[in-house]
Amino acid sequence: MGDPVTIPGVQHRLPTGLEVSFGPFDISRGQRLVLFGPNGSGKTTALRVLAGTMGSAGGPLHTAYLPQRPYMFRGSGRHNLTLGLSGREVEQAEDLARDLRIFDKLPEPAQRLSGGERQRLALARVLGSDADLVLLDEPLAAIDVRNRDIVTSAIAKGARNRVAVIVTHDRDVVATLADQVAVMVEGAVRQVGSVGEVFSLPSDNEVALAVGLGNVVSGVVVAADPPLVEVDVAGLRVWALGSQSPGSEVKVLFGAETVTVAADGQGLTSARNVWSGRLDAVRPMGRLVELLVDAGPQIAALITPGSLDALDLHEGGSVVLSLKATAARAVSVPGS
Repeated sequence: MGDPVTIPGVQHRLPTGLEVSFGPFDISRGQRLVLFGPNGSGKTTALRVLAGTMGSAGGPLHTAYLPQRPYMFRGSGRHNLTLGLSGREVEQAEDLARDLRIFDKLPEPAQRLSGGERQRLALARVLGSDADLVLLDEPLAAIDVRNRDIVTSAIAKGARNRVAVIVTHDRDVVATLADQVAVMVEGAVRQVGSVGEVFSLPSDNEVALAVGLGNVVSGVVVAADPPLVEVDVAGLRVWALGSQSPGSEVKVLFGAETVTVAADGQGLTSARNVWSGRLDAVRPMGRLVELLVDAGPQIAALITPGSLDALDLHEGGSVVLSLKATAARAVSVPGS
């Protein structure tokens, strides 16, 4: 990672009365910060302030901005791709257009392109610029399933050596693109950290509700049994829904509420995934209890207080977890 870049602080009051504020943040050049949260939490407003299209971010940075619905000017796809770019930037944008499988469409009128094609064209233009700060608002919203991996890879490639701030409400986008995730609730950033930290250790109940208590673990596919893949996660074997080839780097996502907990492993044999571990922490989470278990990677499970008492579980003791393979999904890591 390179030298830190300071993302200016944001403060803006919407006509609805919601005040959006956060930062400033220091982020290493080459990293991607994902703003994540429910609809109406202020993510898009924050990005628009940073981009200079709304309010004032209070700091000079050369930015490139992709709004949720990119505008296409009259003319060809090539005209739209190269508009406002210098010679070197045009070369970079064309290279990304090839990666995004949109290069062959450049001679066509931009207005005739599909929504997904326009999105990929706009991404190539924005990522092709030499801006210090790249701002992307829901960049995969219009992208169909078959093109999501190539788009995430292109974003990772195009954003390297500078800072990217990406807005999304999609947990898969967080898992695949975030070096750091900032959770926004009611206009304010409530927690910043790695994906694993934020998803398994939310700072409070409102953050937990926003992210959905869950698990994100990284590993490498070692076997495939369609529609499942087996993933090596720091020595722990995890079966999940996926179509990746052996050797692929992936992140596996599954909810804490989908993990079954037992003291001795009885009754867990029907699940494809059965793991033993040490109970590191017991945390009240509203009406439920979160268990953090060291099974190699840390696994979060969600149970009721009654189940905790019935199982007689205590911090430092042994516990057995199980997870149906169909309750987990493997998502590809860009560039793998």
